[in-house]
Amino acid sequence: MDIFVGSVPFKIKEKELRELFEKFGEVTTVKIVKSKVTRQNKGFAFVVMPDEDEVRKAIHELNGTELMGRTLEVSISEKKDKEPKAGKLNAQGKLKGGAFRGIGKGYFDKRGEK
Repeated sequence: MDIFVGSVPFKIKEKELRELFEKFGEVTTVKIVKSKVTRQNKGFAFVVMPDEDEVRKAIHELNGTELMGRTLEVSISEKKDKEPKAGKLNAQGKLKGGAFRGIGKGYFDKRGEK
């Protein structure tokens, strides 16, 4: 099962996070999410543990605990839809939300579209 870990200390390493969760059972993977630009930890991570009972115990024991001055938020990870935002059409058949719309305000006006 996937576990979401929020408010992860910025200086923690994946090895340290793994050791924290291994106290409750087998850990398959640990992934601290980092910014692609700055390579800085974004403050959250995902931990995968195969046994559901161990997952529930880890969540119960670790949620709300303090680690390196930050209070951890630990819960079961919810899957996110992978459908891209760009390219969706609204009821009028025009692109909406996150799609490229041109270079400036006058871009569409010159072509008669609004």
